[in-house]
Amino acid sequence: MELLKWRPVDRKRNKNIRYTEADYVTGYDLDMDDFSLLVGKFNAGSLSYPEECRLSVHVRTMLNIVLENPKIQPRPDEIDPLTDAMFMAMWGSLKYIKEGKKPYSYMYQAGRNAAHRWYKNLIRARAKEAAIEQHLHEVYEEWVEENSDGKVDTRFNESLCYI
Repeated sequence: MELLKWRPVDRKRNKNIRYTEADYVTGYDLDMDDFSLLVGKFNAGSLSYPEECRLSVHVRTMLNIVLENPKIQPRPDEIDPLTDAMFMAMWGSLKYIKEGKKPYSYMYQAGRNAAHRWYKNLIRARAKEAAIEQHLHEVYEEWVEENSDGKVDTRFNESLCYI
């Protein structure tokens, strides 16, 4: 997923600014009143296309906020699959936000949990691959030992010569 980019800002993030104001920076600031309203409309099923796009921007802004957490530092090759998993989890969690509640903390926790779950699965997959590789190496070594006649090949091999 492509992350939202914003112009350099020399102030703290503002969570109480309207998205229609001139100082609002898309992808950096959050309009919590609009965010809450859009989540309510999303859950009621009465969201129009422009509102859905605006809600998507709010969710992606929350994704950027979660990625600023120092415990979540993805490598460049991990950013796309991680942000995809985070966005899907955060978008799916919209339906659990109660009417009239501010979605900030719930969305932050959903994104953080999705990132931790993704890293946990990545570590599991890497451990599984390492175990398979180790097993294959052991099996190969055992096969070589069983099929070897104990003699050393002393014929000239050009690839072994170093100059």
